[in-house]
Amino acid sequence: MPYRGVDSVRLGMFASRPAGPGHLGLWLEDGVLDLTALGRKRDCAGLDLTSLEKLLAGHPEALPRLAGITADLLESSTREELASEGLLLPFSEINTLAPLSNPNKIVCVGLNYRDHCAEHGAEPPPHPILFAKFSTALTGPGCPIVKPAATHQLDYETELAVVIARRGKNIPQAEAMNYVAGYTIFNDVSARDIQFGDRQWLRGKTYDTFAPIGPHLVTADEVPDPQNLRLRCWVNGELRQDGNTASMIFDVSSLIAFISEVVTLLPGDLIATGTPAGVGVFRQPPVFLQPGDRIRMEIEKLGVLENYVTA
Repeated sequence: MPYRGVDSVRLGMFASRPAGPGHLGLWLEDGVLDLTALGRKRDCAGLDLTSLEKLLAGHPEALPRLAGITADLLESSTREELASEGLLLPFSEINTLAPLSNPNKIVCVGLNYRDHCAEHGAEPPPHPILFAKFSTALTGPGCPIVKPAATHQLDYETELAVVIARRGKNIPQAEAMNYVAGYTIFNDVSARDIQFGDRQWLRGKTYDTFAPIGPHLVTADEVPDPQNLRLRCWVNGELRQDGNTASMIFDVSSLIAFISEVVTLLPGDLIATGTPAGVGVFRQPPVFLQPGDRIRMEIEKLGVLENYVTA
């Protein structure tokens, strides 16, 4: 009987245990379909299946092409056949990595939720406030967030991240959603004392490990309305953030249009869309992350991203 195990399209990177090279995978109900191995063994229409960035950069219709290839494979193969060919791996044999490791750009948006503006004591901005992180800040699910000795005010921010599918400049808002490959969870880790002390946000936002993402890329067709997703964050089991993307000041389409006026968006670029209320710095009294703390973030339809803090 043909194997079927797809409940949603979740793409990501993984390594075979204990520490193999990163492979691109499709998450199924009971394991991961090794797309990198599939690309080496089968004709995959010229798609580069070595990483998510290379897949997206290789062809503007890469994701629909891949969906067709994997659907045909799963319809024509049994679970046992896929496993015997080394294409289906159980979860117990893999480590999940960050779905992206080297995007050309990580564009972040500040003060993009009305309740976060209110807890900040700030008026909603007239246009999106942009800043950037570097790719060396990226880390994956289950990995440590390293607290630098220079900060005493380490903080978390739960965010919906948009992954760009194809190159675009001056994208009209009405067409912006056609440029979305999918979505993932993004933790905009922040050193508040450095962020506010510098009077600009770059240094306090982009230390190594300050951008955990994952666990996967959920393709855009699986999230028909990104403006109606519940976001939550727990620290050591305590609920800290509970918001909804409906509260964004600037929605995903307007952010893509605005950002593409400034820079050319490329396949694999990340846009972190801001955080709702509940961050540590504005709690009464303020509470900051410490070594040993565990952070769990959940966004509806996208899964769960968990990390811990180390010194």
